[in-house]
Amino acid sequence: MQKKDEARQTVRVLRAQGLSYRDILARVPVSKSSISLWCRRVELTPAQRLALAERRAVASRNGLAKIAALRANGVLRRRSSGLRIPVDERELEQIRKLYEEDQLGFREVAIRLGVKPWRVYGLMRRHGIPRRRGTEQNHATYKHKPKFYPKQTLTPDDEQLRIAGTMLYLAEGAKRSKVVDFTNSDPRLITVFLAFLRRVCGISELRLRAHLYAYADQDVECLHGFWSERTGIPRSQFIKPYVRQLTPNVSHRKMSVGLLHVRYSDIRLFQLIQRWGEEICESLGRYLSG
Repeated sequence: MQKKDEARQTVRVLRAQGLSYRDILARVPVSKSSISLWCRRVELTPAQRLALAERRAVASRNGLAKIAALRANGVLRRRSSGLRIPVDERELEQIRKLYEEDQLGFREVAIRLGVKPWRVYGLMRRHGIPRRRGTEQNHATYKHKPKFYPKQTLTPDDEQLRIAGTMLYLAEGAKRSKVVDFTNSDPRLITVFLAFLRRVCGISELRLRAHLYAYADQDVECLHGFWSERTGIPRSQFIKPYVRQLTPNVSHRKMSVGLLHVRYSDIRLFQLIQRWGEEICESLGRYLSG
């Protein structure tokens, strides 16, 4: 610990003298990330910052000159961008329409046209089709995602299912992730919760995800098959499982079919289930107190 403190102090002193990270690294045998962290609050004078900026500019010019010399000698060649293929004007117009008018992302455009995403991206750059900013793209992507449609008129059985599903989520669901995430190892409860999502909440099957939690000595493929058949969620919608290394099973409560997370990424559905839970608890509270 003392050696680390000494190294930290030395690094800060050298940085205060105006040395670059590379120069400090040559004198103190620590990682560059540690130097960056330790020097975060070290203030440089305007003259020191200017000197470091000039050194970076010189290094950049020297690097570009070396690359140019290597290319001139035939040692280094530019990578082909693959965009020298004659462009079909009809294809370009389709890209403009799908990206600008239909507000699809360039990957979705590529899927629609049956081409690689890099081709769509390259053609957009070459022909001056401006890409959307991050917030604009997020809005466009979310706009085209399937939504959920809660059932408006509930039968008595539907109402029972709504209450059961809501209370199950209050007991076993994630509360802080802002994503609907119900976890259980009992296939019966998983079945009830999925019926709640499908029949009452009106979710889109395409956005359902399943995440398996299993032990290292269990057959993950077999468990995926079991849960896929039991839930009706395709195997393609199962994300990478979490496999726990074997530990002493002190409680003897090992899950024979693993633990399953049922997830649906929609903050509005999460908020709706939370609101239903509050209403049900308030109603029960009035009943119990009265």
